Amino acid sequence: MKSLRRQLSWGLTLSLVGLLTLQWAVVTFTIDHLIQSQMRARMQQEAEGVLAGVTVNTKGQLVLAPHVMTASYQRPFSGRYFIVMLDESHKAKSRSWWDVELPVQALKVGEEQVTHVTGPESQPLLLLGHGYRKQQKTITIYVAESLVELQQSLRMFHWLYGVFSLLGLLALLALQRWIVVNTLNPLQQIKESLAKVASGELQQIHASGPAEVMPLINEFNRILKSASQKTRRSRLAIGNLAHGLKTRLAQLQLLSGDATAESDAQLRQMIQSCTDDIHQDVERELKRARLMGDVYTSQYTDLEVELPKLVATLQKIYSEKTVAFAWQHDGQARVMIDREDMLELLGNVLDNAFKWCNSQVQLTISVEHAIRVVVEDDGPGSNAPALETLLQRGMRMDESKPGSGLGLAIVQDIVQHYHGHIALVHSERLGGLCVHIALMPA
Repeated sequence: MKSLRRQLSWGLTLSLVGLLTLQWAVVTFTIDHLIQSQMRARMQQEAEGVLAGVTVNTKGQLVLAPHVMTASYQRPFSGRYFIVMLDESHKAKSRSWWDVELPVQALKVGEEQVTHVTGPESQPLLLLGHGYRKQQKTITIYVAESLVELQQSLRMFHWLYGVFSLLGLLALLALQRWIVVNTLNPLQQIKESLAKVASGELQQIHASGPAEVMPLINEFNRILKSASQKTRRSRLAIGNLAHGLKTRLAQLQLLSGDATAESDAQLRQMIQSCTDDIHQDVERELKRARLMGDVYTSQYTDLEVELPKLVATLQKIYSEKTVAFAWQHDGQARVMIDREDMLELLGNVLDNAFKWCNSQVQLTISVEHAIRVVVEDDGPGSNAPALETLLQRGMRMDESKPGSGLGLAIVQDIVQHYHGHIALVHSERLGGLCVHIALMPA
């Protein structure tokens, strides 16, 4: 398993080393270039000064004015040198050369030559040559300067720059390690929060992190919250079923021990009634499971895919009558509601509509500001006072039809989970019940 901390550390380390190496190379080249450019400009001025003090006599010989021979040019191996020449046989040079001969050649007027050569006592020299025109003669002047002191200064600079760069690199590495460790600390806190969630100490991840990590934390919290709500509803449904079965079983036990029963026929009728109630409770939960289908966790529901399967299941359940189902939406059939919640909500509402309708059920969905669901049927409906009680757990429109009165109560739980509201009114279009639902997903 790759370590994120190790990858970040190595990546930043290699980046810093590469950056500082490139910086060192650029700075070194730039300084060397600037210094040599300054030397060349100064040596060019020296050559022009020498040219001003040079004349050619009537015999064609070079004559140097006294001011040309400064102290640095007269001291042997001083590090500063010049050579003046008309051709190979007519040349003059500074006394600093002593008896060293440097092979040079005459240059054309305007021609310039810059080279690195080895001079007296193996001194590294920068040699600048230039061709001039004076007294109708072509005069070549070479000026040379020792690079010993310059190279020593550059070596000192490179050494100091390298030391400070290394110290800077170490400081930056320590800083980047501190940054990486502190940046990844929230991940450790998230890990600890997840462990507490797994052990039951926490219900949500209470940890903050970088902006890149917070969507992951929020998604985890959404899934945890959704799972908690679904678990609560499942426990409630199981509790309702268990309570119903327990009540019917208690009645059966009382009947089996009742010695004062008027006749076997009456006893059988009462036992049959209890078993029918148990059968209805079990069928209700099985029907609910069929409506949900193979549910998986998803943050959105594609109604064009899921709704036909749900309606097909309902038409099989209520196959004793022909129901014309129609639905429409505002162009957005993909709603950002958990698939399981949406199927359970639509399953219960449509199941109620299919149960009570005569032949028509209509569904309208819009998602402009909130997710709005409207289900209408052409059934008997209910009067206004009774509509207010239908959302209460266990309340039913008609005791003559099978059911538990829990469907709309379950829908109301889902609506409250999404901070919405539900309203039951009379359908002006079909004449039966109209269920208005509005959901506000986070």
